[in-house]
Amino acid sequence: MKQAIKIIHVSDIHFGSGEGHGRLNPKTGLNVRFEDFSRSFARVVDYALSHQADMFLFSGDAYKNASPEPLYQKAFAEQLKKLSDAKIPTVLLVGNHDQILKATASHSMSVFQSLEVPGVTVIESPKLIRIETKNGPLQLIGLPHVTRHLLMSHEKYGKLGAGEIDQVLVKHVSEIMQHFYEQLDEQLPSVATAHIMVDTARAGAEQDLLVGYSMTFPLDIFVHPKLDYVALGHVHKHQVLRAEKPAVAYAGSIERVDFGEESEDKGFIEADIRRGEANLNFHSLGPRPFVTVKADLTDVESPTQHLLDLARKQVESGAVFRIKYRIQQSRLHELDEEAVRNALPEVLSLRFKPEIIFTERPRRMPEINESLVLSPISALDKYLSQVAPENKTNLLAKAQDLISQLNKGSTPSPEEEQATS
Repeated sequence: MKQAIKIIHVSDIHFGSGEGHGRLNPKTGLNVRFEDFSRSFARVVDYALSHQADMFLFSGDAYKNASPEPLYQKAFAEQLKKLSDAKIPTVLLVGNHDQILKATASHSMSVFQSLEVPGVTVIESPKLIRIETKNGPLQLIGLPHVTRHLLMSHEKYGKLGAGEIDQVLVKHVSEIMQHFYEQLDEQLPSVATAHIMVDTARAGAEQDLLVGYSMTFPLDIFVHPKLDYVALGHVHKHQVLRAEKPAVAYAGSIERVDFGEESEDKGFIEADIRRGEANLNFHSLGPRPFVTVKADLTDVESPTQHLLDLARKQVESGAVFRIKYRIQQSRLHELDEEAVRNALPEVLSLRFKPEIIFTERPRRMPEINESLVLSPISALDKYLSQVAPENKTNLLAKAQDLISQLNKGSTPSPEEEQATS
């Protein structure tokens, strides 16, 4: 039996994401969360080097956006250089976060094309390529992220509705893939890679990171007897959609971005490919833990102590921590969030997410009647006199300024002049 071609499949690095949950490392001056992402990607590359991978496949979204900071570009490029130096063929697929939604603009990975980095192939448009590996040739179909943008700019499709545009795109992509399938040599192992949302996939926190509209394609367009493995990107949750003939899987992202991924493991796929067979192994990168504590403080005697006791039971050193609690509005003064925060120095970050239960309905103010509503400043004056008299002057001034900006060139009413005088 022929030696398998070993592919390391990684996706959705998103350098620059999730840093709101971190803090600066005083030793390096870098955000700890950026260091997490950098360390995880380096571990994937080191694994590829130490296990003598035949090909390194990145299925899209290197950065948070298509105009990455030099720091993020440097972190990505340093790892690609290691692969290039080791003569491991590397394929970079352009994802939605790598694209600028302008027909004349380049993408965030075009620098690697311009520099012509040895062994690095960037796929920015659908194509079929042949890659020579140390264990034999491999056929690869690349499908970068597909958007409505260019199709809608054509006069031919300008009058179509959104749903009709989607149908045209699905049909168009299906025809492209079928064209490539016809060209495949059925004696050689074949892989397809796409940055795409498949209809049977379970989405994760990437919904909060989407750039523009992201449509869904049927899994069937990737099912073909000449394919052995379909390496997908775009969905952050690792999942195997099809076990064989061909195997279809999302590698998932390499680090947790937010609490939407709290329960998801993060890592990469090691795929051993032979013609007619693909063996997939998922390797966890041990992502930084995200922990949520939930507490109902409505009937407890000491809200602060109760919250602290619950947090202590679930605390993990270095975790991104979140505390969600319910409490009555009338008891907010009994809860000391800062005391809880100071008692948990071992967590990386801590956020509170309260649910306030209002025990009293706000009183109706008979002074604010229909006649006053016609003059917003006068109504606001009456309202603030009762609810915030100490801040009334400043708040009225700000309100008047906003109204002036919204109604440039208009003459203030006598009531407004009187209220601000």
